[in-house]
Amino acid sequence: MKPFRKHPVAHVCLLCVICACVISCVDDRHSGYEKFFLAYGTVERVSKQDLFIVLDDNDTTLQVSESAVSLDFFKEEMRLIVDYSILEEAAPGQSFHYRVRLNQAKEIPTVEIDSSGETLGRDPVTVENYWLARGFLTFKYRVRGTSFKHAVNLTLLPRASTGDEQNEDIAYLELHHDALNDPNKEALTEIVSFPLYKVFPDTVEPVKLRISYNDAEKEGDKTTVEITYYPRK
Repeated sequence: MKPFRKHPVAHVCLLCVICACVISCVDDRHSGYEKFFLAYGTVERVSKQDLFIVLDDNDTTLQVSESAVSLDFFKEEMRLIVDYSILEEAAPGQSFHYRVRLNQAKEIPTVEIDSSGETLGRDPVTVENYWLARGFLTFKYRVRGTSFKHAVNLTLLPRASTGDEQNEDIAYLELHHDALNDPNKEALTEIVSFPLYKVFPDTVEPVKLRISYNDAEKEGDKTTVEITYYPRK
């Protein structure tokens, strides 16, 4: 793996309400195509003109038939927050669920997972939510500062440093936050994705992940969360 470098995390606010409304109205999809929906998803480019977005919501697949966003913007495996309207439901047997018009799209920053052992930031962070989808581990988190130019990274710990060298079914990771000397002022909410599928490219069995981080709500104490990674099919 190439040496790891910190990546500043960009602001991913969409229409100023995206974080509050994401994946809203999913249960109302059959009630009318005039509505718009907000969701997280991953890009699949079949060809230059054929664009699909697989939503984190149970792998619902959208075929983009109309788009207010240039198709050149979309790259394979890009993580997105999308605003879309349903044009029609797919016919039985098709490889997608809905034809849609894409109204807006915002890229979710994707950061490579570090396995170099490089020392990273240890500033506190509040994890509001986390989930796995399409081989990506995504965090919605909150920090304090004046800008969004903080660095958030995920480190895969060497097994020898975990004290659990025998249990190969568990992977230990640490979520790191570096405020980059940004003054502690207002609460900032962000989203970032990490491509786990690149760390476990040959894995065929589920892997239990134990992820620790310096919890801003526990006065310096670490919090550990567990989640199971299922290999991409």
